Order: sequence, then structure tokens, then C-alpha cells
Amino acid sequence: MPRNYRLRLLFAIFLLYSSSLKAQGNQHYAFTDHHVHLQDSATVQLGYRMLKAFGQSPTKMDSLVFDADTIIGRLNKAKFQSAWILSNAYWFGSPLTPIENEYEAVRKQNDWTAEQVARYPGRLSAFMSVNPLKPYALEEIQRCADTKRFTGLKLHFANSKVNLFDKAQVVQLQKVFAQADKNHLVMLIHFRSGKQWDGAANARVFLDKLLPFAKTTPVVVAHMAGWGGYDKTTDAALERFAEYFQLKNDYTKNLYLEVSAVLPIDSAGNTNPGKSKSAWYPAAALNKRIQEIGTQHILFGTDWPMIDIDLYIEVLNKTLGATVVQQILNNQVTGF
Repeated sequence: MPRNYRLRLLFAIFLLYSSSLKAQGNQHYAFTDHHVHLQDSATVQLGYRMLKAFGQSPTKMDSLVFDADTIIGRLNKAKFQSAWILSNAYWFGSPLTPIENEYEAVRKQNDWTAEQVARYPGRLSAFMSVNPLKPYALEEIQRCADTKRFTGLKLHFANSKVNLFDKAQVVQLQKVFAQADKNHLVMLIHFRSGKQWDGAANARVFLDKLLPFAKTTPVVVAHMAGWGGYDKTTDAALERFAEYFQLKNDYTKNLYLEVSAVLPIDSAGNTNPGKSKSAWYPAAALNKRIQEIGTQHILFGTDWPMIDIDLYIEVLNKTLGATVVQQILNNQVTGF
């Protein structure tokens, strides 16, 4: 073989190999962060008021603006394909921090979220949000649905001061669930509504009185039915969910939970260092519930800007095990 021909052949092989490496380097896994928040200046300002209402001090992260470019950057860094972007509009309807021109502010926040997401079609999905107890809730859900810019609806029971033992509130929530279902909006719900909270009893109301109104649309319960961390109260709620999954009825196939902000588990009242048979270990309890529910119904989420993807996967791997975490990462919501 002539020398110059061999050189050309070797150069061609090198180009093919380099292209292959480049393609691999740019390859994104088909993973989704199912719980992400953006922050515009209005959210930052209201966030300061909300932290003050809770007696908390803001961090540097609370003062920053995060737009779609921020999220795409972190997705690329982690080699994730996509993210669900959850509007903060429900903040502007919270009884914790009343504002003037409330509904106008709610609309603006939902529209801003949709505008950000529209910059990256196929990678970001917009979830509108609203306080479901407000008189304008159904109107806003329909307005957002009519724009065809939203994948889903985010509800936050704690921030909206939802009480599932108030019959009038349950009737209103049934209308909200039905409205989301009619418009094929995926529902992502922060379910736990208070510190002094009966997890088992609230879960029964949710599953028996609300879920049937989401006849066909997927419903995702955030934070493994809690509100961050994993304590006995959350475990009691999750136990009811695990029992419900055993029924395998028409709703269980579209019911999911996601793991955002569940870990790391703090030590403030959540762990029992004793070695007696009655000792309760939250990590073991969480693993047990996940196995009872089935990993196919568990989704990955971070609750950004609470924590970033790579770090949270590392934390999850240590607590749940890499095999379980990989199964969770592979899951995607179907049915919409």
C-alpha cells in the first residue's frame, strides 16, 4: 500500500474516531429533572417577604435570578435532556404574603414561565401554578390551558393553606382536579400542608376524594408525599400511598411520586440512634416504601435551586443505592 494512501486512510479513521468521541461527549441521557423553579426579580422580592414571614434569613441563592439559560446550563452539565419548570405564581396568591393586584401578578408569573420555556422547546416543559382556593383559580387554569404553552399544573397545599378536612375546600379542589383533567394537564402536587399534620388521614382524603377527579391525567406527588426530609409523619402518608398502589385500580397507572428535597435526611427528630427493636431509621423506612410502591412509579427531581443534579444523585446513591436510583432516573411520565 503506498505511503500517502496509508496516511490518508489513517487520517480518515482518526476523523471518524474524533467525531464519535465528540458525539459521545455531547450525548444527553434521556433523563428529566421533574421539579425545577426559575426566579425572576418579582419572585426574588416576594421570596424575601415569605422568608421573613417564616422567621428565616435569605441566602445568596434567594437573591439570584434564574432563567431558562441557567437551567439549560445545569442540564447540559449533568447530561440531562429535560426539565419540568414549575411556575411560582402560587406564591403571589398565598395568604402568607398578601399583595395588591394579586391575579394580575399571578398571570404575569405564569406567562413569564411559559415565555422562558418556549425558548427551549423539547427540553423544557412549563407547569402553570395557582392557589387552588382562589376565586380566579379555575379561570386561570383554563386561560393557561387555552394558550397551549403548558404541560401541567403545579399546586402547593402548604403555601395555599389547604385543609383537606374542610368540605368546601375539598369540593373546590375536586373542580380544580377536573379542570386539569379536562385540559390534559399533568398535575404536580406539594401535598403536605403543615408541621402538625396527620399524614395517613390526609392521604386517605387525597386518594379517595380528589384523585378520582383526575380520571386520565397523570398526577405526581412531590417530595414523596412530604415537604422535604423524611420523618414519621411523611412515612405515615407514604404508607397509605403504598397500600393504594396495591389496589392496581384505574388511577394507579397514572400516579407517581418524586424524590425532590427528600434527602439528605436531617437529624432533628428524624432519627433514633438507639439499637432497640423499636428504633426507627428514616432511610430504611423510605427504602421500604419505595419497594412497596414500585420504583416504576418514582420520578427524579431536585427542587432546584435547593440542590443541583449531580450532587443530589450522589446523595440518593448513598441512601437508596445506585441500582434503585438508576431505575428512578430512567422513569418518564406516560399517559399525556
